[in-house]
Amino acid sequence: MVASFVTFGLFWGSWAVMVFDIQRTFALSDAGLGVLLAVAIALAGASSAVMAHLANRVGAHRLLWMALLAWAGLLIVLSAVHQKWAFVGSLVLVEIAGGSIDTAMNAEATQRFSGKPSALLRFHALFNCGAIVGAAAAGVLLHAGVSWRWIWPGVAAVALAVGLWTLSLGPESAPDAQSASAAPSAPAALSAPAALSAPAALSSSARVAAGGNPVRRIRRDGLLLLLAIFALAEVTEGGVDTWGVLYLRNHLATGVLLGAGAYIVGQLVAATTRSAGSSVLGRLSARHALFVGGCVAAGGILLESLSPLSGLAALGLALGAGGASLFWPLIMSNVSRLASQVVSAVGTFTAAGYIGWVAGAPVVGWVSQAFGPQHGLQVLAMAALAVAVVALLGRREAHERVGRTSVVPEP
Repeated sequence: MVASFVTFGLFWGSWAVMVFDIQRTFALSDAGLGVLLAVAIALAGASSAVMAHLANRVGAHRLLWMALLAWAGLLIVLSAVHQKWAFVGSLVLVEIAGGSIDTAMNAEATQRFSGKPSALLRFHALFNCGAIVGAAAAGVLLHAGVSWRWIWPGVAAVALAVGLWTLSLGPESAPDAQSASAAPSAPAALSAPAALSAPAALSSSARVAAGGNPVRRIRRDGLLLLLAIFALAEVTEGGVDTWGVLYLRNHLATGVLLGAGAYIVGQLVAATTRSAGSSVLGRLSARHALFVGGCVAAGGILLESLSPLSGLAALGLALGAGGASLFWPLIMSNVSRLASQVVSAVGTFTAAGYIGWVAGAPVVGWVSQAFGPQHGLQVLAMAALAVAVVALLGRREAHERVGRTSVVPEP
């Protein structure tokens, strides 16, 4: 799981820095880039929901190594194609495989850290560490004149190694599987990490719960409002990585090193927020923690969009990334405690997150193209502010049916 989170971060860190070069290679406008991302991520979101149900049958462990191996091969294809239509098709397939990785590794992590929101926040900092390494490597190589086409094969090599390693371990190697299965805090339908990778261990009631309409089950668990907040939150979190760095490089005329550096600072803030700040955030209710994250993200993105100075805009990007970094792990931590069927719920929430990306990408691209790039960023800021408002004013039980996200002592 650690290696998977870091590897996934490598890809998105390199994407954030290279999207300027990719846009130039295939002559994509801001609006065209937004549509491309919308199509790719929409299909990835749909696959996440499907793969969540597949994970119930084959196990999240098996789904993880299968998706990693497929993703590695597709990354090589993506870096080699030269026609625009071939790039679009390859990116769609890469995102579908990536959505499967996302579902599998989040299902494992959310289940293992059920009832431990501070631990889950720290674990998600691994993604930011991978993004830092990916962005730094891409920035240095691009500055040295190396084509962006040589960077993703390196990420593919790492994904291949992690996939083969996961395959060699086998589901029985999951640590503390049996002890976790007896934990009283685990949800009834899936009570252990072992249950995620050994479907034969599911009880008959869990098999019944695994079926049916996932949205109806989400509503029955009292998570429907949280699902809507999550989709809205991912408009901001997904948009910052692409449009925040692109704005610095494309419209403030910063060089690749400064653009990559600003993104790296943002990821450092995110990693620090998720790790060192987890104990503080763990003492807040879910509603208040989401309010804080939404306000910080909105303020940072507004600062970037309004400042004519690249240094001040880079500071805004860092604050935006730090605030938005709280959304995913905080919400997933609540899902792990409230959902009656954890794997399916994680897949449904992952799909909702991708829907947020889908909704945001073309809107931000179109607004940037029609009214100016600073207004595109302000769309992201408004989405972050909406998360803060809805989280604070929404019904308390939708966020805290089982109490506050207090830190649970870890063994």
